[in-house]
Amino acid sequence: MWKWLKGSVIANCFYQNRAEICSAVDEFVRFIQDVPQQVLKRRSDIHMSIN
Repeated sequence: MWKWLKGSVIANCFYQNRAEICSAVDEFVRFIQDVPQQVLKRRSDIHMSIN
């Protein structure tokens, strides 16, 4: 999840303050709650790459 968050929210983005970062992270969390199948797929992709 960290890599996904980092790529979606943090990478190549500038935030004026901590509140903007928190807001972006909150938006990401709301997004992943709406796409549980994508979350499961990413988890299984990671699991498979480890084994």
